[in-house]
Amino acid sequence: MKIFLTLILSLIFTANFAYAANTVDLIWEGETYTPTFYVGRPRPTAGNLARVVAVPTVAQSGKSLAVSQLIFRWVKDFNPIQSASGLGKNVLEYRADPNGAPSAISVEVSTEQGDKLAEARVIINLAKPKLVLYRVEPLTNPDRARALTSITPINSSETTLLAQPFFFSRLDFANRNLAFDWRVNSASAPAQREDARFFTVAAASQGEGQTPLTVTARNTGLPPQTASRTITLGFGLRDFTF
Repeated sequence: MKIFLTLILSLIFTANFAYAANTVDLIWEGETYTPTFYVGRPRPTAGNLARVVAVPTVAQSGKSLAVSQLIFRWVKDFNPIQSASGLGKNVLEYRADPNGAPSAISVEVSTEQGDKLAEARVIINLAKPKLVLYRVEPLTNPDRARALTSITPINSSETTLLAQPFFFSRLDFANRNLAFDWRVNSASAPAQREDARFFTVAAASQGEGQTPLTVTARNTGLPPQTASRTITLGFGLRDFTF
């Protein structure tokens, strides 16, 4: 009886080990811009490139197999991607749907002899580009821990704001294809510096008051990419914690 139980436990352990060894994880991100302080992954957005990496943990006959020894068969939205499939091809790059539809990505991992070892599937939803406003303090970096929302007190004679974009095309951001339109009380404000993400507000001379400020970013290389942010400037208001 003892020998029988030992054999059963041995078989269970072997089966679990084999199952755990043959897995493949899919890691994905968008080829989109995020600031250096952002800790999340770059999200794919409509019309932009996305990248999926298959990370296999597989073994055969007790030996772990490297990526270069494996065949990867990629499928996107139930359509085989022959150009991205093959020996050692564990990376898939594709352009996300321009209308914002999610993508179903799957991969099958097998040996050169045709033995299927693992497979995985993921639904990749698209994000939307966005803007976050920060206050730029003199001689310091933007106050990244405190995004500006709602009413923003303006007490100094001049206050510089930064409109930080997220999830726009990384290449278009690098090539300065993002156009920024700043509007104060609905009136377009002229560009103040070469980097149009920055905007300096002069305190109103008439004392206290509230004025809406809106900034819109548009990707001139990919027109569907746009994002806006609106806050209220509170001139003469006492600062408070957001």
